[in-house]
Amino acid sequence: MKALIIFGSKTDEKIYNEIAKVLKKLKVDFELRVSSAHKTPEDVDRTLQKDYAVVIAGAGLAAHLPGVVASKAIRPVIGVPCGGNYQGLDALLAIAQMPPGIPVLAVGVNNGKTAAENCTKMMREYESVTIIGDKNNEAVKKATDTLKKFDIVPNFAGKPRSDSINLQFTYFDEPVEKKDELVIYCPLLLQKDDKAESALNFLKHTSHGLWVGLNNGVNAAVAAVEIMNFGNEYEEQLIRYREEMGRKVLEANR
Repeated sequence: MKALIIFGSKTDEKIYNEIAKVLKKLKVDFELRVSSAHKTPEDVDRTLQKDYAVVIAGAGLAAHLPGVVASKAIRPVIGVPCGGNYQGLDALLAIAQMPPGIPVLAVGVNNGKTAAENCTKMMREYESVTIIGDKNNEAVKKATDTLKKFDIVPNFAGKPRSDSINLQFTYFDEPVEKKDELVIYCPLLLQKDDKAESALNFLKHTSHGLWVGLNNGVNAAVAAVEIMNFGNEYEEQLIRYREEMGRKVLEANR
């Protein structure tokens, strides 16, 4: 299966060309498309009719493209925020802070190299999920419960495993070392510390790795399932999961 690189504008050419260069070097087959979630939504829909193993989607400013792609695909989506205003913080938050159940795995601003390297790691087969975090933490509990909905019982460990998809829960006051394993980071923040200024720490910590939104253990877990769906083992369960989320939204209209 191929990977898809899709970016919202030709002004992001330097970033998506870097991704293409790394994927070529790593011998990953891919397609490259420039298409906008706002200006060419029909073209985005047509592009996603093909089945890709992984989608790398990038955009700046409001950066809706990765989230739109994630809403239409049940494959892992890596989101690349492109720098513009606020040093790209607006795009980073738009990409990472997805609603529970529809994950986008954000890399740092303009960090195409990290996106390409993790895309390659995702195109392997994994049979387990490892959690690095406190079992009593609420975000960890939600990740564990979400995995169990897909009949996946995670392992708990003190460090990532090379043969597993790793979910690491980390506070911003902890150093985050770059790792060779496939790691999805979930940032944690105490409620009393949940202030706008904390977003700057998020910007700093995303210099490497894949990140979901704040305290969003659900999205870390769903992203892991999407990666494990490489051979379509979880296809039907993921579709049912999405349908159930949609029904709950529409129930508010009754």
